[in-house]
Amino acid sequence: MQPEAKARFGSPVVVLRNAASYTCRNRNGAAAGLLSEHALVNALDVSEFVFASGLRITVTEAWPKVVPPPLPVPKPPAKDDEAESAAAPSTSKPSEPNSSEVTKAKAQADAPPTPPPVAEEPKPDPTSSFVRKTHDDACNAFGTVLGPDADAAHKTHFHLDMKKRRKSAFCQ
Repeated sequence: MQPEAKARFGSPVVVLRNAASYTCRNRNGAAAGLLSEHALVNALDVSEFVFASGLRITVTEAWPKVVPPPLPVPKPPAKDDEAESAAAPSTSKPSEPNSSEVTKAKAQADAPPTPPPVAEEPKPDPTSSFVRKTHDDACNAFGTVLGPDADAAHKTHFHLDMKKRRKSAFCQ
């Protein structure tokens, strides 16, 4: 983390804001089940990084946001062929019995459809890339690393603990 902090912001991190450490409880505060690593004094939750320069970066504010895909462009309504043919004069003669009506239609060229807008990639943000890199690098040092992409319980902080688990989808 320190090389990233110095490279991106020219200042080292001097404080990791502790969101939670020791708490005697079950995992995710459940009424029953396995004990949390917090209950075993084996976990730390980090919510903020404070730099020597005074810069403060919270996980909540800096975690990279997902850019939603653009909304589809609605198709223009189809022209009402019946309304157009009713307005057009008939080519058949009314005096002829059993004659079928024939309507001549002129083909009109429609303007080519406009393509949907293309979503732009978000501009690189040094705070977002710092917290993402810190999260990803923590996976090399801790047995478990959970962050905002893990679940709602971890949307504001990084959960770091030493318990060895199967490789997490959140650390790859």
